[in-house]
Amino acid sequence: MLQELITLVIFIFILSKAASAVVENASKLARFFGISQLAIGFLLIAVATSLPELSVSVASSVAGEGAIAAGNVFGSNIANVLLILGIGAFLYGFKVGKENLEGIALVLVLTTIISVYILFHSQITGNALGLYEGILLLLIAGWYAFRILGSKRKVSEERGNGKVTMREGLRAFLFFAAGMVLVMVSSSLVVDSAVKLANVLGLAESFIGATLIAIGTSLPELSIDLQALRKKQYGLALGDAIGSNMANITLVLGVAAAINPISVQLSVFSAALLFAVVANVVFLYIAAVKKQFDRRDGTMMVALYALYLIVIFFLQFGEKVQI
Repeated sequence: MLQELITLVIFIFILSKAASAVVENASKLARFFGISQLAIGFLLIAVATSLPELSVSVASSVAGEGAIAAGNVFGSNIANVLLILGIGAFLYGFKVGKENLEGIALVLVLTTIISVYILFHSQITGNALGLYEGILLLLIAGWYAFRILGSKRKVSEERGNGKVTMREGLRAFLFFAAGMVLVMVSSSLVVDSAVKLANVLGLAESFIGATLIAIGTSLPELSIDLQALRKKQYGLALGDAIGSNMANITLVLGVAAAINPISVQLSVFSAALLFAVVANVVFLYIAAVKKQFDRRDGTMMVALYALYLIVIFFLQFGEKVQI
């Protein structure tokens, strides 16, 4: 058991580091091609930081372990809102400007509607998603990407950033590609270790996906967003965290469902879905009414995340481990 746990932690660490390298070089490529600042947060960095979730979910779906794919997506979404932004609010505090509120609200509303649909669909049929739902989610992801790219102004050069030369752009592309390969390889090893650990401990795979893997694959968002909040780049941090949720629930879950229909263990999965909806509603309420997050809000959000972990920890005992 100890060996499997250590192996899982090591591979999650490698996965997060590889994803961080992808994000860093993706940012250079964004400046090289002149992508807008908001597009960097909402689209490029959000998708890049969702690479661990994407690769884990694809590997899980191919292996027929849909519970890990679904648990990973919704566990990561909950961590993005409650844990990452909660810690950011507690440490630094941040504001939600009017120029960012519309985009944030759209994503939160869309992800909430999709989550509620998946919840009712899984309760009625016993299956979370199939091929047709997966294709629909991918179409939504494509629409969202074109909307972001078509509506944002080109990025202005920030002090200290400067222009990225052709040589720097080529180097960034090479490191970006290498990082993606490492992400894909390490993710398959994460899935394998997680399944073995679940079997050894007698834990539900949806619980493993919604906790250990979800937190591990959210490390890129955590490191990037805390750094952005510290530098008062609120739009970048919010775009990454909230945009990652959109990428997770459309692109990541859509690809996984298109590869293999996803069957889940309803108690843990339903709890994760409900907490994902609650997290969206709480965040949107504070953003729309207060327009800023302080230490008290951060404490409440982190406490709500702790409650989520406690709830699914006890729920998973009643589930039969799926192999």
